[in-house]
Amino acid sequence: MIILISSGLGLNTFLKQANSFNLESNGTNSQSIVTTIADQVNSFLGTNHSKSVVIEKIKGLINNIVYIVDGIASIVFLVGILDIINTMGFNLNERKREIAILKTLGFSKLQLLTSLSIEAGLLGLLGSIGGALIASIGLILAANIIGISISILIPPWLLIGVISLTTILCMILGILPAWFAVERDITEVLV
Repeated sequence: MIILISSGLGLNTFLKQANSFNLESNGTNSQSIVTTIADQVNSFLGTNHSKSVVIEKIKGLINNIVYIVDGIASIVFLVGILDIINTMGFNLNERKREIAILKTLGFSKLQLLTSLSIEAGLLGLLGSIGGALIASIGLILAANIIGISISILIPPWLLIGVISLTTILCMILGILPAWFAVERDITEVLV
């Protein structure tokens, strides 16, 4: 499940971009950096690694770090899904009298489910826009500190995808607590 969810988080795109860099063809500055790193590794370990071996080891290290961050992000995503269900359940439990009054006024179960699902979607939309803004500001600051292009960290499709996916997931995940709230007996709630 974690692998399926993590495939859309954008870290794999970053990993592909990071692997496409060729440090040896960027000019003399990057060649001197690679040479310095290779010399340090060779003197520390007492080996004789060439620049290409050092580059491959660095790429392997970056790959492992990105996969670990990808896994952590997937776990956070799963916890967020469970939190959405839990929050909607508590929200609808507190509003059981309101839902019972709407049922007595003639609202059908489908109308109530639709209304509550759209409400959950709007909450997800607002939350995802806020989260995307905060994450974007943080990544822009980190990119300026590190000195890399922001288009590598935030692909344009990722923001739209995250906001859309979160809104749709909130609408879908809001149906289960809404269904339990709508199925309650009116007499038990209003007495």
